Amino acid sequence: MKKYINSILITTALGVFGVNAEVDCISLSQSVTLEISADNSKVLEIVSKEVAAAPSCSCEIVKAAIKASEAESKMVAAIVEAAISAAPDQMRLISQCAIATAPDAIGDVQAVLAKLDPNSGDSGISSKSSKSSKAPADEVAAEYWNPLDFPGTDGGSSIIPPGPQVEAPPTIDPPVVTSPGPE
Repeated sequence: MKKYINSILITTALGVFGVNAEVDCISLSQSVTLEISADNSKVLEIVSKEVAAAPSCSCEIVKAAIKASEAESKMVAAIVEAAISAAPDQMRLISQCAIATAPDAIGDVQAVLAKLDPNSGDSGISSKSSKSSKAPADEVAAEYWNPLDFPGTDGGSSIIPPGPQVEAPPTIDPPVVTSPGPE
């Protein structure tokens, strides 16, 4: 009960300062830890409420929630989803902090990211859209050409390397002036 009252006092004190005041993320994370320790069943509600109130402290809030609830990978994913729903602009920071705190939950966190932001990654050979204008020929050739692959070798590419093609300079064979052997 004493922990619960302390967490309410800390949260109230942070609310009194107003919206424009800079929030102390460390004391906020301690407050989150106390609230979750008092009632472990309301982790997601606490996370979404606190992240919405102070999005700049979302990393510390997520870390505190994961540590205080001793979350398994599915719960970490739920915490990440609740935090991202409250502050979508902090999506990458929230996911990175969650993975740093609970590295075994990386698969579940990535699944949440894929569900919430499905068009964020590159697809196919190039990240250019099929609706974009023509890609320059040098850029297309640069993707397929490897300078270590030579024509005629196993796995070698016969595609011409990008850039201007310059012929090798002619070899110069000077005439023999003196005979190299004894006469």
